Amino acid sequence: MTVMSGAIISPALPGIGRFYADAPQVLIQLILTLPALMITLFSPLMGYLADRFGRKPLLILMLSIYGLAGASGFLIDSVNLLLASRALMGVAVAGILSISTTLVGDYFSGAERVRFLGLQSSAMALGGVIFINLGGLLSDWSWRGPFLLYLTGVLLLPYALMVLREPHRTTSDNAASQAPAVRLDLWRTGLAYLIGMISMMMFYLFPAQLPFLLASQGIESGLAIGVALSMAALTASLMSFCYARVKARCSVMTIYVLGFLIAALGLFITGAARGYAMAMVGAAVSGLGLGLFMPNTTTWLMRIAPERVRARVFGGFTATFFFGQFISPIMVSGVSTWLDSLREVYLAMGLLCLVLALVLTVLSRTYLKADSQL
Repeated sequence: MTVMSGAIISPALPGIGRFYADAPQVLIQLILTLPALMITLFSPLMGYLADRFGRKPLLILMLSIYGLAGASGFLIDSVNLLLASRALMGVAVAGILSISTTLVGDYFSGAERVRFLGLQSSAMALGGVIFINLGGLLSDWSWRGPFLLYLTGVLLLPYALMVLREPHRTTSDNAASQAPAVRLDLWRTGLAYLIGMISMMMFYLFPAQLPFLLASQGIESGLAIGVALSMAALTASLMSFCYARVKARCSVMTIYVLGFLIAALGLFITGAARGYAMAMVGAAVSGLGLGLFMPNTTTWLMRIAPERVRARVFGGFTATFFFGQFISPIMVSGVSTWLDSLREVYLAMGLLCLVLALVLTVLSRTYLKADSQL
């Protein structure tokens, strides 16, 4: 529901563009990316509100807004109203992802928390597999079809009301206000934010750009595009599901380096692809590497974030994570002025992943020695 909130409608973008043929192209692109911008802007606020007023009530409200605002696209005929509904849905996603990840830290600890964070990231990616393929199938019926998938927010409300519990607060608000100031490791927190942003920027190369790469090869079926897009999400889900086992054998920094190296290989394959099958292979390999980043970053942040400000820390993480999604098309647009094709963009991003793997290797041997043992 969250990470794929934009990608759900990716297969329908050609149909949306034809329906709003008189609208500027930039508005059509904003239909896809505007939720990510709103998530970036509102996630810190959601983290503060969750710390101040409680997790469950705010999460229930955001689920309702997600379902109603997201599905309204099925009925809207005005491009401006559609953009407004997408913006409101982005605010809801900011709350859902920030609070749900915070609740993992509230409910679990130690090895159980590591395992559950892997399962959470796996569920996010697996949801992408399901929703992107359903979005592709529904977009072959109508460009409005994929918007119906956002009703999952409303359908989950009864389950959330029955199952979720508000975490016990160990201190009263008055005692908390008189407690010593919380010391947050800004250097490591900032680095975790930056890595999360870059990983999302790389991952979104597929839902935002692969449809155009495939279209240039004559592949225009929404279902075919959806299947290709879901390959990265499927392998990311499998890798996230195995994260606890990987973490038992590798340090935080080693997993980051490994993730960038595998992602680089997948991006190189996609950039070199001359057909549908090879593009799918490239997406699948990239997903294997990028699937490590979400659980690895959340695990690291859980360890270094003080409990009293945990929701605010993860609100900031959600903001930077989705800022990577928002700037991904902008970054591609900027890089494309220096390159001749989308294939070269994928190759350039693969090279960037190699550079980042090298940088983190050096950092792990100097400034981040402790994290290389965790």
